[in-house]
Amino acid sequence: MANFNNAYKRTSVNEGGYADVKGDNGGETYKGIARNFHKTWEGWKIIDAYKKKNGPIKYGLIIKDSNLDELVKKFYKSKFWNVLDADSIESQSIADTLYDFGVNSGQSRSIKQIQKALGVSETGKVTDNLLQLINNPLNKLLENEK
Repeated sequence: MANFNNAYKRTSVNEGGYADVKGDNGGETYKGIARNFHKTWEGWKIIDAYKKKNGPIKYGLIIKDSNLDELVKKFYKSKFWNVLDADSIESQSIADTLYDFGVNSGQSRSIKQIQKALGVSETGKVTDNLLQLINNPLNKLLENEK
């Protein structure tokens, strides 16, 4: 079965550190987590305390704090990996791709793309049937041959 830690390591490299870019709809962002879209994320308390103690944060800074690192990881696991039920996907590379695509384009879009590729209804929802098809795509191809 696919492993979240492997997917997270790969994707997190691209999410960077701190950013607060004028005109960005997400506003203040840390490792890809936008404050305007995730106002209640617990990591903002740590970031705010850091700013209070150290002043403004420079673009790209990664705060050295194991609690913050764990909150980031939990965020991505709950909001992206678990939505895909990716622990049930046998192929690490398929799970990595769906997870990464979901982080960058939205979970629903990621799910709809795999549904489209497998030739099933594009609902944007993971079902047991979809997981069976992801894990055994040959079954769908053989079904279409009949």
